[in-house]
Amino acid sequence: MTWNLDLFRTELRFAVLGSGSRGNCAVVWSGRHAVLVDCGLPTRRTLAGLKAVGVEPDWIDGIFLTHEHTDHVGGADAIARRLGVPVHCTAGTRVGIKLHPDVQVRTVRAGVSVRCGPMTVEPFAVPHDTAEPVGFVVGVGAHRVGFATDMGSVRESVVRVLRTCRAVLLEFNHDEHMLWHGEYPLFLKERVGSDRGHLSNRQAAALLSRLAGGRVERVVLGHISGQNNRRDLVLNAAQAALDSSDQDVVLSIADQDTPSAVMHLHDRG
Repeated sequence: MTWNLDLFRTELRFAVLGSGSRGNCAVVWSGRHAVLVDCGLPTRRTLAGLKAVGVEPDWIDGIFLTHEHTDHVGGADAIARRLGVPVHCTAGTRVGIKLHPDVQVRTVRAGVSVRCGPMTVEPFAVPHDTAEPVGFVVGVGAHRVGFATDMGSVRESVVRVLRTCRAVLLEFNHDEHMLWHGEYPLFLKERVGSDRGHLSNRQAAALLSRLAGGRVERVVLGHISGQNNRRDLVLNAAQAALDSSDQDVVLSIADQDTPSAVMHLHDRG
């Protein structure tokens, strides 16, 4: 008997539709099942982004929100109603967002997985100045992609989760010198730089150096401040973190206004 080995292979694809202070949204899919991780872009931008990366709107099974800040949830209500899909978020996040009564909301909790088609979505707690923020790992089989943005410090529990992933979207939000010597008012500088704010290049690079010894093969550098950071500083910090690692890790930068290339995790051989 001849076996078709393709039937036993699994794959996971993902793309970042936009990442930054003006809106965040990513899509992960396996076959014709897809989920959105955050939904902070305008509806037209989100739909155009899906088309650009080859995802049909009717593949979307659900929207998963990390927390209630507008740049992560601003488009969720409109997209959920347009596509007729549920919104998944923590109870704390639900209190802080406005959704039409027709939108189905499903509560998630850190440490409790949710099934969407062939994919498993695993929320994990992160430190951010919102009610009940989480990151997510989306996986199918051995292929896992982690989403870790909007966290002001690095917890050991987050490191453990991300080390199980083959790909990670990791926040490189601000350069500390640019933040503290920039034009933000003091209260905002203190918020961004707090242990429940956003990761600096230095903090994110330290986390990246710890991930390089795990399963991580690709890291997308995201949620980059347009005012308090620069792409060259981000890349330099990330590359320096990997210089002492024997593991090859592919780096790319997520853009605020342009969808990323499609990234593909699949069985080897």
